[in-house]
Amino acid sequence: MVQAIPEIGEEVFSADIADAYADKLDVMLTHRGVDGLTVAQVRERAAPADARGVFISTVTRLDSTIPALPGTQLHRGDVLTLVGARDDVARGAAKLGYVVRATQKTDFVFLGLGALVGIAFGRLSARVGGIDVTLGTGGGCLLAGLLFGWIRSRYPLIGSLPSAAAQILKDFGLCTFIAAVGLSAGADAIRLIREYGVALPIAGIVITLGPALVSLVIGRWLLKLEVPMLLGAIAGQQCSTPAISALVGVTGNSTPVIGYTITYALSNVLLPLMGPLMVGLASKMG
Repeated sequence: MVQAIPEIGEEVFSADIADAYADKLDVMLTHRGVDGLTVAQVRERAAPADARGVFISTVTRLDSTIPALPGTQLHRGDVLTLVGARDDVARGAAKLGYVVRATQKTDFVFLGLGALVGIAFGRLSARVGGIDVTLGTGGGCLLAGLLFGWIRSRYPLIGSLPSAAAQILKDFGLCTFIAAVGLSAGADAIRLIREYGVALPIAGIVITLGPALVSLVIGRWLLKLEVPMLLGAIAGQQCSTPAISALVGVTGNSTPVIGYTITYALSNVLLPLMGPLMVGLASKMG
């Protein structure tokens, strides 16, 4: 190269010439043909004109960032961060899914509709063996959240909820829930402890920890479940909203919710059934 300078021309030093400009765009993957493929397979199967100048820098799944390695498997609902020239990135985004625009606005219509549908689900009941079975408001809103979350994953242009707004709703809802439980149970708790002594809280601790410890042993050593999902399932089994909130805060992502969802829904159905049944059995034994 040095010897060719007389024929090519003089070398020019300029910071502007060396500058390279690249755009970064978040895209929610919705293309069915890409679902289940690895990053390397997506690049191999893409047309040269579509893949030119577009690179996947990161993959976000369930609020957790995954390195975009050649063997990283992609799934619908993943948020892919594309890097490249503006036209190239826009072309790649159109082939993969929807562009996720950063916004601080909350879709209150979508959020309110989800809450109303959840309350409606919770009010539905069925009579089984003389016992009214219902999901309750919590179970109904959970099912509605799953439904509307699925709709949001299919149509990401609706239902926007900034992470900061979602976090304040979680924290405020949890604090309100705990305060309401404490206010409603506080007076009776003091009276019952005076009447039955320390045996009552000890029995409560044993009844609470017993099933959780058994589930922990079975889930970890028999079913070989991953710890975040297992702990989420145990939190759902206990119908413990504070527990799942703490787990999500510790893990930094929504992985525990995967295990929490099913067991929480089942517990909300089984608890109303088992409560009267256990009371009836206890009365007959007494």
